[in-house]
Amino acid sequence: MPPCGQRAVLVITRTVEGTSTNVARSRVELTCALPSGHPGAHVDTTHAERWESKPGHTPTLLRHEDEEGGTE
Repeated sequence: MPPCGQRAVLVITRTVEGTSTNVARSRVELTCALPSGHPGAHVDTTHAERWESKPGHTPTLLRHEDEEGGTE
């Protein structure tokens, strides 16, 4: 069975030191690698991300990472 191929955009943010502002550090395009017609959430195994979306929609996901590269 062909892969699902549903897409999403992941925006990784970081905090600007001394402020309460978050800025985008990078943008990653995600693609679901599960078989077409799968139940449940979409999964991009390359970037270890899961998301829910309706067919034809491309959601934007946000992930905040601290300065050391970890997730907050």
